[in-house]
Amino acid sequence: MAHQIGDWNLLRQVEQWGLTLTPAQIALFRHYLERLYQQSEQFNLTRVPPEQAVGRHLLDSLCLLAHHTPPKEGALLDVGTGAGLPGIPLKIARPDLALTLLDSHGKTVRFLRTVCQQIGLDAEVVQVRAEEWAHDPSARERFDWVVARAVASMPILAELLLPFVKVGGYALALKSAHEQEEINSAHPAVAILGATLTVQPITFTTEQGELTRLIACMHKQSHTPQGYPRRWSHILRSPLGGITYSAEDESHSRGNQEHLGDAP
Repeated sequence: MAHQIGDWNLLRQVEQWGLTLTPAQIALFRHYLERLYQQSEQFNLTRVPPEQAVGRHLLDSLCLLAHHTPPKEGALLDVGTGAGLPGIPLKIARPDLALTLLDSHGKTVRFLRTVCQQIGLDAEVVQVRAEEWAHDPSARERFDWVVARAVASMPILAELLLPFVKVGGYALALKSAHEQEEINSAHPAVAILGATLTVQPITFTTEQGELTRLIACMHKQSHTPQGYPRRWSHILRSPLGGITYSAEDESHSRGNQEHLGDAP
């Protein structure tokens, strides 16, 4: 299957982002994607065809390093990681980082534990809902970087991600190019949770051509109030910032929160 997976020449773009990948790291990327697609039919891990995987999985994860650099040996949390994206590619590119992968689905977690063992990647894999684990003293405000390649709305993402972030750390969410207005709607929520919000676009070339992503960057300035995150039903019915959802939106958001790692 290896020969079917993506265009590996595209990885040269990371040099523009200040990254240097060794042959060993590229081999790890390849091993990870091979196992992802071997298991995807059983676990429903990705909808991205294998021939598009270098751009839409690897580059779409590594682009987070283009504008921000996590501290050396920093703690990295990937919320709603799904197949391990963007967390696993970030860990391969920055092996010094202490990676935690968070997902609520048992089948997904079993895949993550297996694939990390198979490729020799040191990562903590936690099966729990984000809004619950964020109240655990062992997790709250523990991480330097918290990331999500996500489809949930930004006010929801802010409430799920920021309670995990240390004061001075960052939460980063990957959004599509047409979601600027939705990102802007999260400013009140981000402020309540103790952070500031900026948006940084990045464009890179995939197997299908150029792709522009928006990196919503939340910089933690002060401690998140203890009441956040709230229960999932409360988050949906009374989102921070005053946005309201219809019943259809609520159903869609629930599915998104359970699959935050899904590809765009």
